[in-house]
Amino acid sequence: MGELYIGVMSGTSLDGADVVIAELDSADCLVHSASTTPFPEQLSKQLRALTATPEISLFELGTLDAALGSFFASCVGKSLISSGRNASEIIAIGHSGHTIFHKPAQPHPFSMQIGDPNIIAAETGIDVVADFRRMDVAHGGQGAPLVPTFHEWCFADPYETRVALNLGGVANITVINPREPLTGFDTGPANLLLDAWCYRCWGEHYDVDGHRARDGKIVPDLLAIFVADPYFEQSPPKSTGFEYFNLNWVSEKLAQYDRAITDSDVLSTLTEVTAATVSDSIKSSAPEARRIILCGGGTFNSYLVERLKSHLTTSVVESSAAHGFTPECVEALAFAWLAKTRLENRPGSAATVTGACQTTLLGGIYSAKQHG
Repeated sequence: MGELYIGVMSGTSLDGADVVIAELDSADCLVHSASTTPFPEQLSKQLRALTATPEISLFELGTLDAALGSFFASCVGKSLISSGRNASEIIAIGHSGHTIFHKPAQPHPFSMQIGDPNIIAAETGIDVVADFRRMDVAHGGQGAPLVPTFHEWCFADPYETRVALNLGGVANITVINPREPLTGFDTGPANLLLDAWCYRCWGEHYDVDGHRARDGKIVPDLLAIFVADPYFEQSPPKSTGFEYFNLNWVSEKLAQYDRAITDSDVLSTLTEVTAATVSDSIKSSAPEARRIILCGGGTFNSYLVERLKSHLTTSVVESSAAHGFTPECVEALAFAWLAKTRLENRPGSAATVTGACQTTLLGGIYSAKQHG
């Protein structure tokens, strides 16, 4: 059918690296393998420390950048072995990088990812396309979300307005209206707050199937404090990350709530923050949407999905699996697709999404080929 690409996605929810091997041509996509590898404990601890206090020495930054690069390379190697593929069959790896700070606001906007692509190219022998965000930021854009162009490519329908909802560390939506330009934005936190609260309270990396949140109850007064945050009132284009929504943010909001509350009630209320702010964003930006397509790890949180459905009663809310793509692989697949667009010198961004002054070629090319 087409050519083989690998997508590597490292999300802000800190669950690990998602790797897909996919066959792509101009119109179709066939996923040959998909896997998630948890971060090694030491890397996980270092990354969690960064989310709590985003301060790091140059020595620590360089060491972590290199260590992540080697980890991502090993994940690619394992995927090749398990799928029976050779590195020589792969055109390129699309590597998201692991975002450690995202600040698209003036002055001096920037977005910083680590996981050295040079190391990935050297250790796998495969060309790598990485650093997708910074050219968009350089042209005045948010540098995020970057998946909407891929969402449009694989989920668009000529007769129906659809919303692709990615429930990763951050929640973002893509509005795919066949009669309007593509739009989308980060609605706010999703798994990153839920996972961080679970880890703090129970030492668990995430809320399995939402059972912890289901054991609690939504506290209306606390919910009102959370959703009153100014980010939710900002007009798009907008994007965010753990440098804004983190446990310090949760603690500051809890300090405004002067009554005792259980850990489960906090988690249930945080889950409702995601459900309510996502739903409000969809209703305001795509009131005509009749189908909401869920992807990302949050799709497996049945309690979160139930809460979303309770708000979005006029739309069909369904998993991306109904469209041929398992929810956990969509973002990694998007970066494989973005690598293909870059190698074909086609723009990967949509200025109507990020707010950049123009569409741009996204990503730098890190060649594994040696000359001499």
